[in-house]
Amino acid sequence: MSPISVLVVDDEPSLLEGLQVFLEDEGYEVHLSSNGDNALKVFRKIYPEIVITDLRMPGLSGIEMIRGIKHLKQDTTIIVLTGFGSIEAAVESIRLDVFDFLNKPIDLDILKTTLNRARKSIEAIQQAESETNMLREQLALAKSHIQIQQKSLEKQEAQAAVERSMAGMLHNLNNALSYIMGQSQLFQLVHPEIDVFKKIDQQACRMAQIIWSFIRKTRGSENRPEDWLDLNTILDEGVKFLETHPTFHGYLETKWRLADKLPLFKGNAEDFAQTFENLLFNAAEAMNGQTVKKLVLETVYDDAEICISIQDNGPGIPRELHDRIFEPFFTTKTGKPGSSGNFGTGLGLYSCRQIIQEYGGTIEAFSEPGQGATFKIHLPRNS
Repeated sequence: MSPISVLVVDDEPSLLEGLQVFLEDEGYEVHLSSNGDNALKVFRKIYPEIVITDLRMPGLSGIEMIRGIKHLKQDTTIIVLTGFGSIEAAVESIRLDVFDFLNKPIDLDILKTTLNRARKSIEAIQQAESETNMLREQLALAKSHIQIQQKSLEKQEAQAAVERSMAGMLHNLNNALSYIMGQSQLFQLVHPEIDVFKKIDQQACRMAQIIWSFIRKTRGSENRPEDWLDLNTILDEGVKFLETHPTFHGYLETKWRLADKLPLFKGNAEDFAQTFENLLFNAAEAMNGQTVKKLVLETVYDDAEICISIQDNGPGIPRELHDRIFEPFFTTKTGKPGSSGNFGTGLGLYSCRQIIQEYGGTIEAFSEPGQGATFKIHLPRNS
């Protein structure tokens, strides 16, 4: 702890010299001045904790000097030395909130006692300032936490509104699918020799299941059936589903890097079918225009997690869009003929993230312009 600094102001050189020796022996940092004008200059440089001063000095009076010090630093501890003086000077000193009065000639024992009291007073003030600063920091931290919580609540409310809007839109899509399914079944009865109507009906049924699965999630349903899933198999089914699409059939080179004996994961099959198919369709669409379209599919695991990776060799994701691709209703699709996935509504990646987060996992994108994109899903082991 640094020593307490003391400024002694008196026009008697012998007194200054004697007090300097005494105070330094007591462990104080001592500064001297022989008049009020110089004392104010010294005070502005060092801002001492204690000032010991006479009242009657040539030039600027002790009262005027004390008034100047209090103006610069209100809580300065001031001890007044007085050998003679007027009642008015004493009253004015009291008004200026001096710490104590000591008579000349100075009794060093009394001075020591007074300084000890002053030291305790200064330490109490410093402790109070430290606690006040700590409380200010805690208050600022609490305000920051409140603001974070408030933003989180606002985000949750906005997300809830988005989910309600999506539920309504998905209901409308489901109605359109019901019409498609009805018509395909009718055509199957009329033309049983045409196999494509059966495939249309099968895929429409599958889309309806995905839609209803998502609708149940937006309603907060907790009754979705869960089972121990082989994620490699679901990923393989997603690729087969992708290859049935006329836009991509026969144009994809798929490289498999699936882990042997991938641990089973407990979850809802439709959740992961929907997630993988969204990512696969996005990857396939991103490669439109590429001479060679390559998909690299990989699964790995360790004691803590399972990781699923889907990589394409498309043009990549612009850096300025990396933070937005998982936002609801944000899309880079143009709605051109032959588009697929989530029809360019911007729900695909958003729904993928929502589903994976429900299982305690994360999904992230890695991409450099012109070098394709990789989406990685991290799931905590639950088996």
